[in-house]
Amino acid sequence: LIYFLVVLLSYGLYHLLKKWIKSEEYLKIARDIFKTTLFLAILVTFQISTSMSFVFDLPLLIVYGVIAIVFLFVFTKKESNEFALHTKVSAILLTPIIEEIICREIAYNAENIVFSFILGTVVFIVFHFAFDVKSIVYFFCIAFLLFGLRMQSGSVLNSMLLHSMINFIIIYRK
Repeated sequence: LIYFLVVLLSYGLYHLLKKWIKSEEYLKIARDIFKTTLFLAILVTFQISTSMSFVFDLPLLIVYGVIAIVFLFVFTKKESNEFALHTKVSAILLTPIIEEIICREIAYNAENIVFSFILGTVVFIVFHFAFDVKSIVYFFCIAFLLFGLRMQSGSVLNSMLLHSMINFIIIYRK
């Protein structure tokens, strides 16, 4: 609910800034940065997730990164999509922060791992508008990797970094 309120406010800002920022790309980047910053500020202000850990675990990140790369190259095909600058910035730098905090931090409960995984995965799939069987299976596998990394490392930072890497590969794969 909070996230959707943040999205609504960010679109309001977008229309307000149209008067001063003439570049559509930079306008969308400003909107997305505002959305991410506002979302994080709300989390901190209302202490929605006070136990968030940002411990960096390079060896574990490398292992999960290799698994993700193999998965992406074996089970997906390269597409000749040209992405706009704001899409690249958002997908690689901003969206993973929001999605991982919601799907793998707020939804995470160490005492009930199965429920945490199911809840986080369902939200992740809905965020990506994945409603056909192939997309659901694909995003389930990605969610499984991200959740596994979050659970093993004890830190949402690692799943954010892996999520960013996955999006980077999808965007720049030739």
